Amino acid sequence: MFGLTAIQLFLIILLTELIALDSGGPQTQVISKPLVVGTLIGMVLGDTAQGMFIGATLQLMSMGVVGLGGASVPNYVITTIITVIVAIQSGQGYEIGLTIGLPVGMLYVNLDILHKILNGYVMRWSQKLANEKKFKESISVLYLHLVLMSLKFLLPVLIVLLAGQAVTQTIVDAMPAWLFNGMTVAGKILPVTGMAMLLNYMPVEKNFLYLCIGFVMYAYMGVGTLGVAIIGFGLAFKYYYDQTHQVAAASAAGNAGGLEDE
Repeated sequence: MFGLTAIQLFLIILLTELIALDSGGPQTQVISKPLVVGTLIGMVLGDTAQGMFIGATLQLMSMGVVGLGGASVPNYVITTIITVIVAIQSGQGYEIGLTIGLPVGMLYVNLDILHKILNGYVMRWSQKLANEKKFKESISVLYLHLVLMSLKFLLPVLIVLLAGQAVTQTIVDAMPAWLFNGMTVAGKILPVTGMAMLLNYMPVEKNFLYLCIGFVMYAYMGVGTLGVAIIGFGLAFKYYYDQTHQVAAASAAGNAGGLEDE
């Protein structure tokens, strides 16, 4: 199973379970992020830097992809787990990991639909018990939701882990060059697409100058992403500070004018 030790396998399954409970419970969203998950899996496998890089890339891919209402969308957290495992353990890099991880994330859509259908039966069972005034049993039945949620997350991960590196390598070797090259290009395009979708919902026209500053710093001045983010935070704080004081000054002027009139 990709040469994983028992401890590594246990930690990966435990993390997947925590993500499942986080998604189906209070939804704190503390760990249910590709960047966080990629970093943690990278730490477990002894390559934190690559795990963080893959997590950050898939974080960009997932931007703008939200399962609103009852919509089912690919799960980029599961994609991150698989991509990091395959990339690090195979030693063949991010592109190879993505060729396995992305289809697994797509598989989640079918599991999510099945989970929602089964949840309907669970809810009707619980309602039936409530109508019969079996309230304790009615509440106990609802815990089946957490079991289904756990299986929805664990199954894709376990399928890949149990298949092992030999099966995964066979699939990769059987891939034609055009498909591999296409996945490589897609891996570079999808983060940009995610960022573009996110910008579509932001007041870009109003703050276009700041977007230009960040782009020039990164593309032409060699400032890294972290540096651009820190400067962006400083500019945002300055903008907020100026706007707050302008409102306070206008309010004070209005009150002073009112007193003078009286």
